[in-house]
Amino acid sequence: MMELEDNYSKSTQSLINDYYGEEDGATISSEHRKELESSFGHKTIGFFGGISLLIGNMTGPGMVGIALVFQEGGWVLTLGGFLLIMITSTLAGLFMIESMASIPGNPRFQLRVEFTMLCRFYFGKVGYIIAQIFINVALQATNIASIIVCAQVMDNTVDAIFKKTCGLQAYPTIEWICVSGASSDSSPFPGYMFFTIGYLIVLVIIIPLGFLNLDDNIIVQVFAVILMFTLTSSWIISFMINGLSADNLPSFGSGTGIAQIMGNVMFNYAYITTLPSWVNESKPTVNIRKAVWLSASASTIVFVATGIFGALAFAHMPSSSDILSVINSHHGNILTRISVYVFPFVVLASSIPVYSIVVRYNLMQNGLLPKWIANGVAVLLPWLVVIPFMTGDGLNYISNYSSIFFSSIANFIIPLLIYLKSIQFRRGHRKMTPEQQQILKTLVAETIDWEENHHKFTYYAEHHSMFKVFEKLKRLQSAKISLTCLIILGILIPLVIVTTFVFPNSN
Repeated sequence: MMELEDNYSKSTQSLINDYYGEEDGATISSEHRKELESSFGHKTIGFFGGISLLIGNMTGPGMVGIALVFQEGGWVLTLGGFLLIMITSTLAGLFMIESMASIPGNPRFQLRVEFTMLCRFYFGKVGYIIAQIFINVALQATNIASIIVCAQVMDNTVDAIFKKTCGLQAYPTIEWICVSGASSDSSPFPGYMFFTIGYLIVLVIIIPLGFLNLDDNIIVQVFAVILMFTLTSSWIISFMINGLSADNLPSFGSGTGIAQIMGNVMFNYAYITTLPSWVNESKPTVNIRKAVWLSASASTIVFVATGIFGALAFAHMPSSSDILSVINSHHGNILTRISVYVFPFVVLASSIPVYSIVVRYNLMQNGLLPKWIANGVAVLLPWLVVIPFMTGDGLNYISNYSSIFFSSIANFIIPLLIYLKSIQFRRGHRKMTPEQQQILKTLVAETIDWEENHHKFTYYAEHHSMFKVFEKLKRLQSAKISLTCLIILGILIPLVIVTTFVFPNSN
């Protein structure tokens, strides 16, 4: 066998012993080991399950505004924006995954390395703190906004079925109230609520999933993605049956419409921070590159198809509308009404536990927080924060704006900076600082299921070398590509943040 950059004939511990003596190896108590075994998933996520997870993380709330973006911004620039962000975001994610593989002893992801620990290995404690702030605010803000929307949609669904929905009002008076006449895009309650029936239903369904591990949630993600494809396909068929008009979709839109394009487009690809957790629990046989590219391509096809056909089907959509309200107002049959209520719940509710799990993983690795506190912060805290604000727009706006700022940095900038730093590390022949050695010892000690999967790697020739985004390119060439992506995204992100505040309807 040819000499390899990282040889799989060695065990994890012998790989680590190449960098420091065996007597320096980290150890963990039996109690801590049991906690780790129950707190993190194992390498059981297959190819199709992984694709479902990634597509579910991409096809979020931004989908409902794509048709309006195509109509107001024009199909040329909007389509170009989707292709540009699909390519750059996918490369950013894959480059970050290669950075994971650059850690000694982890060429094919034998070790569990979460997003924040990846930042700590390459950027130290300061990078670790920054990463914790950005990933927690980004994911938790998205969850808060999603919880609000899901609760409102569920209240509207309860009202549609039972002709009323109820809840405990907090202001102006504390009392149990019931209302009717809910709309499909806002809360039916006039005052501030402690809780509503819709909130309680969503809570009971979603919170238990957040306490599970990522691999335990895959069946939910598969079901949600299948249902999402079914609903969007039915919309497209309905659009074509009811007629399409090229006059509804200009090549180039108004200046305001063009300014809003990138905000919506980037919002749909803010899934990069979840990639390390998925890679850590993917089966050794999963083709990581293929899964990421296929997921991004499939999601982009859904985005573009829904946007173009939706824009062609409806003339002069109001600037404050989304595809759900437009569909409901034009084709009010029973199937359409069901899809309007089901779709937001499917695309949002399925991602809430995933983001909670990723937050918990990052809080628990390296012993930052015990499991019960990490669960409280990751799973329960967002549900408590939204209680007084379920019927108001203030917290929703704050969540959306903070999510846009922190998500754009965490998903598009930090991964590329990590990769460029990993290139320097590899150029230095992977000479580790004392802090990096300690981090690596901790990663080895906390990785529970590597040995049971080790034999699977040896059966596949492609698994006998380090994962790389471009197998045939040299490091310098890959670095230039990553730097190009960083420059493009570094220019676009400030523009997106500015246009989001100037044109708040863009997201």
